[in-house]
Formats: sequence, C-alpha cells, structure tokens
Amino acid sequence: MTYTYFLELGLIILFVKFFSLLTNKFHIPKVLGALLVGIFLGPAVLDIVHTSSFLDILSKIAIVFIMFLAGMETRLKSFIAGTKKFAIIAIMGIIFPLILGFLFSRLYTHDFVENLIFGAVITSTSVSITIEALIELKKMKTNVGLAILGAGVCDDILGIIFLTFVINSKNLTFGTFAVIFAKIFLFFLVAIAFGFLVYTIFVFLGKLLHTDDIPVYAIAYALIMASMAEYFGVSGIIGSYIAGLVIGTTDGAKKTKKQIDTLVELFFSPIFFASIGLNLKSLTFSFEAWIFIFGFAAITILSKILGNGFGAKMCGYKKQDALRIGIGMSTRGEVALIMLEAAVELALIQETSFSIILVAILLVDLISPILLNMSFEKNKKVDTEKLQEA
Repeated sequence: MTYTYFLELGLIILFVKFFSLLTNKFHIPKVLGALLVGIFLGPAVLDIVHTSSFLDILSKIAIVFIMFLAGMETRLKSFIAGTKKFAIIAIMGIIFPLILGFLFSRLYTHDFVENLIFGAVITSTSVSITIEALIELKKMKTNVGLAILGAGVCDDILGIIFLTFVINSKNLTFGTFAVIFAKIFLFFLVAIAFGFLVYTIFVFLGKLLHTDDIPVYAIAYALIMASMAEYFGVSGIIGSYIAGLVIGTTDGAKKTKKQIDTLVELFFSPIFFASIGLNLKSLTFSFEAWIFIFGFAAITILSKILGNGFGAKMCGYKKQDALRIGIGMSTRGEVALIMLEAAVELALIQETSFSIILVAILLVDLISPILLNMSFEKNKKVDTEKLQEA
C-alpha cells in the first residue's frame, strides 16, 4: 500500500532526528545514529520498516546527492594534482583487505570461493559514510579529506572490476575485462568533454539568470552524470562526484551547495544511512559465529588502516594523517553490498556467510566514524595543550 511508504519515511526521519540528538549529546557522529535507526526499526529489532524497491530508489538518489555535495566540497586543482597519490592509496587499500580477509575467513570455512568472496567484499570503500563524518567535523577540505575522496573514487573503479570478477567468476574471460576497461576509459573521456561544455554553459547562465535558478540546472546535471556513469558500467556516484567537481568551480557553487546541503541533511542522508541498517535481517547467531563476526570486523578495519595508511605513508603523508586516511577508508557500503548480493544470487556463498559478512560490515560502519572522530579530537587536544604551554 502507498501509505505505508509515507509512514516508513516519516518514522525514519523522525527517529533519525531523535537519535541525532543523542549522538550530539555524546559527541558521536550523526551517521552512527542513522545506521542504528535502520537496525532498530528494521527486521533485526522492531520489524516495522523493511527494505523495498521504493526505499532502494530513494537511497540511490540520496547517495548521488551526497557524492555531488562531496564533489562541490573538493578543490578541483588539488584533486587532479593528487591523482597518482590517490591511485597508490587505493591500490594498497585493496591488496591488504583481499589477503587478510581471505586468510582470516579460513577460520570459518575452507571453501576457496567463499574465502575469496570474504576478501573481495571488504576491498571496497563507502566514502559516503566518511564524507558525512568529515563534513560534520569540518575537515572535508583538508588534505586528509581530499585523499579519502580521491582514493575513494579510484577504489570504486577497482571495486567495479572486482564486482565483474565475482559476477563472471564461473565464465571469466580476458574479453570480459577488456570490455570493462574500455567502457571505464570511454566514460572518463566523455565525462571530461561534457564537463568542459557544462562549465562553459554554467558560466554563460550565471550572467543571464538569477543565482536562485542555478541549483535546478546543477541538480539536473548531477542526475544526468549519474545516469551516464551507470550506462557505461561505472558507479553512478562517480558520475555525480564529477558533476560536483565541475559545478564547484562555477560562480553559483556557493548557492547550489547551500541548497543541496539542506536537502541532503533533512531528507536524503537519513534515508540512505538508515537503509543500510535495514539490510540486517537477524541478530541470532551462535556464540562462535559472534566471535568470528567481531574478529572479521576488526580485520576489515585493520586491513584498510594498514593498506591505505601504508599507501598514504608511501605518498609522503604524515603518520597521523596516514592513520586518519586509513580509518576514513575503512567504511563499507553500496559496492560491498552489491557484490555480496551478487555472490548469493550466483550461489557462490551460503546464506549464513552472507549474514555474517553483512553484520560485520554494519559493525565496521558503526565503529569507523567514531574512530575517525577520535583521531581528530586527539589532535585538537594536542594543539590545545601546545597553545597553553606557549
């Protein structure tokens, strides 16, 4: 029934607001509250809100807007200048989780394909969760924030290749990979050419139209770019992020960002993060399974801290910043969930393994924003002590 959608949306927004008051009181990232709302209202606890095609569509639109906002927050020149560094950080952040995830899962199962899925699923990063935490901390425009975003984009591209590997694991050919690489390359060529054209148009529109009209065209551009990315087999969030990079360089960027920011904070952000929590169907596991879940969650976080952190150190980042980059890259989300669902549909893993990985991912998404917050808070205290000594 249609009215149930309205009720579910109302409950999500209301409870996210209530939980955000609690998280603010205890200085915990708001993202954590939204994730908990999804678990609390979903099948795992109260069982009054469920995943649906309607919520799924809204969630996909939400992440497009979140990444569009992130693109506008990013300095385009700095992003282009750091591309090589971002690629190194992303690659190291894939190698470590793949190996550690594969090896640790041997404690649970000795099925080679399942072990590979355990490792592959935790290679991808969900920067959208980290972005919310960085915006809240006002650290989005720092070197750390830029590195997380840049490496996150590279990570998504590599995640798509991994996803292709999973989906075609039973009939994998060189041709499959060649087509994927060609489509990704073509997408970026088209996106760059289209970006120059759109920038010119927006500069022209800025002289003709009132600034209040610009955000409407900017939103349309973000959605078109997301659609284009999906058409080429690339994640839609990369398309919307590129749109944000382009719009962020125009005169109407400030007005557009302000309006998108309000829309995301009040409506889309609660829906997206709560929908992640709704994926958890049950909390009923054996004691041994819970031990493995907590261990796997720890490995999931540690592998990114080691991998991305080591990559950041290789690129000349300070030890503290490298740690923050590693923590910021440790969240998992949409690409991991898509890969996990594809593995179940293809009967590559058992339902129990699916549930265990899903719970571990949710634990990671609950813990990582707190760790990121602590890493910046620690630095604040050190800076305060230095000022007092001076």
